[in-house]
Amino acid sequence: MKVGDLVTATWVRSIQDEAKPVLGIVLCIDPEEIGDNEEVEVMWVNGWTDRSNHSTENLRVVSE
Repeated sequence: MKVGDLVTATWVRSIQDEAKPVLGIVLCIDPEEIGDNEEVEVMWVNGWTDRSNHSTENLRVVSE
């Protein structure tokens, strides 16, 4: 995973088939600067809003 990747959250399950997917853009690797390259900051652009930190285990790359 790298800065600029379009990602979705893997734990989100839609009840409705017409629900919008949750999509975000990776802004930063290791946002807390503690040497954890498996944590990224994501700016959510569809489904959610704002920024949040996530483990790469919980995200799937949709487009590089």
